Amino acid sequence: MGLFSKKPKPDPKIKFEGVEFTFHRTYEWWEFTYRGTEFSSHDLLFELQTKAELDSILSTLESLMPEFTMRLEKGLKEWSEITLGDGVSYSVDLTNLSKDGSYSVSWSGGEEAWGDMAVDFTIKDHKIVDESWGD
Repeated sequence: MGLFSKKPKPDPKIKFEGVEFTFHRTYEWWEFTYRGTEFSSHDLLFELQTKAELDSILSTLESLMPEFTMRLEKGLKEWSEITLGDGVSYSVDLTNLSKDGSYSVSWSGGEEAWGDMAVDFTIKDHKIVDESWGD
């Protein structure tokens, strides 16, 4: 730290219904974890979801898990010799939820397994409506 340097300010946080929401200033996005799942929003205006709304999203994800697994296994076979394997994780992006009722689920296999490849599924009305693969 230089003579005239200021210590960086901590990222602002909000606590609602026992869940802590953090606004990351550097890249201007919101983040929180609920029932072990990471959620984010990349909109400056963040509409807080109730626990009931978050529970509904998690219930939808649970019911779609067999379809996620099938699509991921199929896509990985098409892209490379990578398998689904251990270390696969996902996070939920709520940026579009208040605009059009959709949210996206981003899957990654970790840097060692999948490198920088990720898969995004867009969910609307409890169904997968889009799938996007990329690195």
